[in-house]
Amino acid sequence: MVYEFDSEIKMLEGKMKWKVVYFPYSVSDIFNTNGRVAIKIMVDGHEFDHTLLPSKNGHYFVYNEFIRRAVHKELGDNLHVVLKKCEENRSVALPDYISKNLEDHHILNTFLIQPDYIKREQINYIELAKKEETKNNRILALINKLKNQG
Repeated sequence: MVYEFDSEIKMLEGKMKWKVVYFPYSVSDIFNTNGRVAIKIMVDGHEFDHTLLPSKNGHYFVYNEFIRRAVHKELGDNLHVVLKKCEENRSVALPDYISKNLEDHHILNTFLIQPDYIKREQINYIELAKKEETKNNRILALINKLKNQG
């Protein structure tokens, strides 16, 4: 089932200072859960894999930097969203240049045994860097963090 709606970019209430987009329907009625739901969304014509997260004000997805860079909208602006539940298992896409760096430092396995959401977060943090120098610094920071874990 596909859900299409317009929604405003809002600040999440509470400790996390995230910009979010609320899902205007009952997740428990539609998806039979009160927890997280893996979703595929199209936001103003741009596709993303994402997750609906629960809160006291209903489920939402984070308006992250990838979406912001694609749609160029800010807090208070409206987005057109087409959403459907992601039925297949999602895998983490590890870019070759990150994989090679981790391999060269003998910590690829340490990276791979982490939960998927942490791997995604670490990869996204590196990928969002605009300058090559920043990407390299972030990879080195990840390498040092993983070496200290192992």
